[in-house]
Amino acid sequence: MNCNFCNGEIVDRHHLARTCLPCSTHSAERTGGLAAISAVNKAVKNGILAPVKTLVCVDCGSQAQCYDHRDYNKPLEVVPVCRKCNFRRGSAIASTNLQVA
Repeated sequence: MNCNFCNGEIVDRHHLARTCLPCSTHSAERTGGLAAISAVNKAVKNGILAPVKTLVCVDCGSQAQCYDHRDYNKPLEVVPVCRKCNFRRGSAIASTNLQVA
């Protein structure tokens, strides 16, 4: 299987991984995930979103462990999920509002 970013071969990763290790290290920056996660953390701190540990996974009903984004362009449109279900859901749509350094 090849990396979604660089098209290089994916080695020494989980069989469902979609990115090689070098690309996965920076993928949150490339997709806008860091900004979206930061927005969610601020929303939790300000009481806009409930702490995820107080919620249940919308997919399987177990305790939620994180918020899942489907689209990083909509950073506060999230649902609580467990890590297993978050992995199954796959990657979110990358942000179109990225600043090029």
